[in-house]
Amino acid sequence: MLRKTLPLAAVAVSLAGCAKGYPPVESVAAGQNAYEVMGSAAQVEAAAPYRIGPDDTISINTFFEPELSVESVKVDRSGQIGVPGIGSMTVEGMTTEQLAARIEDSYRGRLLERPEVSVSVVNSAERKVVVTGQVNISGVYDIRNSTTLLEAIALARGENEIAKMDEVVIFRTIDGQRMAARFDVNAIRSGAMADPRILGNDVVVVGLSEAKAVWRDIRQIVPIFAVFRPLYN
Repeated sequence: MLRKTLPLAAVAVSLAGCAKGYPPVESVAAGQNAYEVMGSAAQVEAAAPYRIGPDDTISINTFFEPELSVESVKVDRSGQIGVPGIGSMTVEGMTTEQLAARIEDSYRGRLLERPEVSVSVVNSAERKVVVTGQVNISGVYDIRNSTTLLEAIALARGENEIAKMDEVVIFRTIDGQRMAARFDVNAIRSGAMADPRILGNDVVVVGLSEAKAVWRDIRQIVPIFAVFRPLYN
């Protein structure tokens, strides 16, 4: 879902607060080294599991108990949801595993003898990506947990007619470190290279010249606002 369309300069302004410290665009990892950078990000995410927040949509599955399951429920602004058989429950700040365990504890001995519950995040309000450069509609987009680079570009209505698809840069903050990697989307589309996963707060810039322009503007513009919130509390 499109959150906000932004011209290149506005994207640069919005990134200024979080992009200081990125390496020069010309020196970012490319080829197989780019995938090693993304692999490091996956390890960081695994070490810091997502925590539920307001406006997230989650699902609750109580095995063999459809009446105690819910396909989709939105967390309200106070951080609460309605849980079948329990009522209102505060879930903000919890991981899906913690919430599942809490629901099981609430069911055990009262509604079920041996409850088994799984919880998943259907849509996260905190997972957003900026897609800009040589695309048709630059902007800030909501993403799913499994969104890939090709899908992120598609959210921006694809590349324009002058796009250099072998020069697509992903900017990412990993454990406080500013990282960047360059990918060849033509090779990804042909199946020669894997389609890397996009994480919340990533910035995707299509075209190395566009990435350089964003980088130059970031260094020159004083931060006015920040598009992104921290991915984890």
